[in-house]
Amino acid sequence: NPPPQLTLKGRWLEDLGFNTGQPVIVTVERGRLVIETELRI
Repeated sequence: NPPPQLTLKGRWLEDLGFNTGQPVIVTVERGRLVIETELRI
């Protein structure tokens, strides 16, 4: 059995600030998955 997996693809992700290889933070809030870019300061 493979583990659960979610794959997102498309240039629209880059338009929203998500770049290939960039770390993200995934949280669950009120039954929703929230995916945010990890800020690098």
